[in-house]
Amino acid sequence: MRAGIRSLWKEERGVSVVIGAMLMLLVVATMWGTIQAFFVPDWNKDVEYEHLNIVHNDMITFKSDVEDVAFNEAPKSSDFHMGVRYPNRMFLANPGPGVAGSLTSENMTVTIEYNIEGYPAVGTSYETNRIIYEVQGTVDSPKLVYEHGVIIRDYGSANATTDEQSLIIGDEIYIPVLTGNLTASSSMETESIALRPMSYLYSRSKIEEVTITIDTAYPEVWEQLLAGTSTDDTTVSVNQTRSQIVVTSNATEQIGFPTVEVTADALYAGLVTLSTTLVPVQYSEIDLDEHYPCILDISIEEGDEEKTQSTITATVKNVTAPYDIHADLTAFSDPAAFDPEMDDVFPDYSSSVNCPITATSWVVPNQTTVRWTNITHPEYDKGDAVIVSFWVINTENNMKFFTQSVFVREKDKNWY
Repeated sequence: MRAGIRSLWKEERGVSVVIGAMLMLLVVATMWGTIQAFFVPDWNKDVEYEHLNIVHNDMITFKSDVEDVAFNEAPKSSDFHMGVRYPNRMFLANPGPGVAGSLTSENMTVTIEYNIEGYPAVGTSYETNRIIYEVQGTVDSPKLVYEHGVIIRDYGSANATTDEQSLIIGDEIYIPVLTGNLTASSSMETESIALRPMSYLYSRSKIEEVTITIDTAYPEVWEQLLAGTSTDDTTVSVNQTRSQIVVTSNATEQIGFPTVEVTADALYAGLVTLSTTLVPVQYSEIDLDEHYPCILDISIEEGDEEKTQSTITATVKNVTAPYDIHADLTAFSDPAAFDPEMDDVFPDYSSSVNCPITATSWVVPNQTTVRWTNITHPEYDKGDAVIVSFWVINTENNMKFFTQSVFVREKDKNWY
């Protein structure tokens, strides 16, 4: 009898140990489940929020890089930390390795219409890129958008920015242009955007009035940014219905037009500048032995069609590329009709093998003969005169030289 009682007690004690172990396992499982269900998602959200701050800093750097490339005309690359990886957690499971970010671009149009003294209105337009970063994580994160030099946070139902606009500074206007190709990408890695500079052409005649129309996806943001920027000579407004910024100025004297031939998968950064002063300036005293650019020994002779074509020959020194040599042939080609294609014409020939006309840069110092060949024009009479403007640039040192030549028709076909 005693043996039976003792055996039963031992069995009950064994059951208690098993129950205790099961209760401990249940507690551990409950704690693990709670951590997995509630804490891990919160920890991952913290990781994603931290990553958003990093990407916002990347976007700020990108904005600065665009400005540097446009102003300094030197290439750069801008990095983006595209996605974020969740840290490994022992005995815990993540919903995946992390979240990927994506970079895309959308085209916008900038249109410039202007009146030059004594000529009908002319215009030009640019296709520029809006750059969009987006990450599809567990947090309700906004898109980060670079548009016209401002970083905008797009929440879908509302948009905001902490940037200050730099489009309109008094009567001076600066419009960043991003043209070219951005390959859309989505990854968790760090990726680089190649930024290359655009070169510049300048209007040569006095401008009477300019109207600029700028597309935007965020008119309400720009309305706030541009409030109070209108002056006596420059009117700034935002058309909410058409999603456009409209700027009209009669203070502009000269426009700087960025230009580039897109040759690779890269973004090209430039700046449309509308200034109240004329550049390049004319230097009255230049030391030709130094690295100052100049154009001299300008002459003209008959072209292939003797009465209606002529060729201009000149010597240039210390010019950094053929596209830094300019001639305004509008008054020469047809004084009765303004042709914007003749407003700024590059030479089509260079005599030096070290300064080929197809090159994108020339080593300074240099000297070469250039020609504008077979310029078509009306049949001028004896004694008729035309004024042609020339300007050359040394972009390495930001030096410019401007001059004008008067050509007079002699007899039937010759000029002096």
